[in-house]
Amino acid sequence: MKLHKIAIVTAMEQEAHAVCPAPQLEENSAFPILRGTLKNNVSYRCVVSGIGIKRAAEATKLLCTQKPDLILSVGVSGGLAPGLSAGTIVAGTSILSDIEEFESWLEGAAEAQMRSGLIPDCGKTQCGKLFTARKPVLSAQDKLFIHERTGALAVDMESIAVASTAQKMGIPFGCIRAISDDSNRGIPKESLAGVDESGKTQLGPILKAIAKRPGLIFELIPMGRDYSKALKALGEIFG
Repeated sequence: MKLHKIAIVTAMEQEAHAVCPAPQLEENSAFPILRGTLKNNVSYRCVVSGIGIKRAAEATKLLCTQKPDLILSVGVSGGLAPGLSAGTIVAGTSILSDIEEFESWLEGAAEAQMRSGLIPDCGKTQCGKLFTARKPVLSAQDKLFIHERTGALAVDMESIAVASTAQKMGIPFGCIRAISDDSNRGIPKESLAGVDESGKTQLGPILKAIAKRPGLIFELIPMGRDYSKALKALGEIFG
């Protein structure tokens, strides 16, 4: 199937700007929406959903009204499988979750063909299971536990909701993620304050956290470098 228009759901503003070439901002929308055209003349609309399954599902419903050929969940993810370094691109062939209202999603043959046709270097990515968690997975021990229990390569907080909503609306779905923190890296709780519910970055809460615990900066600096690697990788997925 030749793709003419796609829809993209990102949780965070920085992810959207990383993945979307030459975007224009649409006005008067419940969520921020960027639109433009990829190098292969496929048009896109990208919505910044914000964090979590509820917002992701609502944003996906909005995009489904435009009847895109394919909906993608795109963004950064925590690494679960050992050996996946920051900046590694992972394509989801299935998505698992322990959130009771969602069933697992499995990529169909037609969806896999659309994904690989859209993304030039898709053959170089890691393909496999992904996992959607209700809450952030912060410790290396918890990452290892999820990987051993499910076999998932990476974890996020939105993809299963995007997949489920797209499936209900009869729209093909795909998931592309870039590893931002590997399986050995723990994430300090204070870092969560750096992004608000709508997906916008917030510097103030991070500065306050550093003032309270100065040693935090030595944890945040390498995290920031790896996050930048993930954003750079997202910027290259469409060629």
